[in-house]
Amino acid sequence: MDMEVTDVKIYPFDTSSIGGNVKAVAEITINGILKIKDIKIIESNKGYFIQMPTRKTRNGEFVPVVEVENKDLYAHIRRKILDKFEEELKKYDFYFDEF
Repeated sequence: MDMEVTDVKIYPFDTSSIGGNVKAVAEITINGILKIKDIKIIESNKGYFIQMPTRKTRNGEFVPVVEVENKDLYAHIRRKILDKFEEELKKYDFYFDEF
């Protein structure tokens, strides 16, 4: 079965006032049957990247909850999320250079 992102929801916000780089949280649906929530869109000096959901362990480390093992699938997910993010920002008249 091929995996395809069939839906993307973006929840933009800005943490820069408190020194953060998280610009939004995304939620995706794959093949209409699997939903992954809490994917962070983070701005760095090299542009935007996504971070899959994590959880905090008892000793304070953050460990991944979801890991995408296939590079092509990860690139597909990243592109779908960042394209939708750019689309959402344009609705609110924001503009960012690095996508």
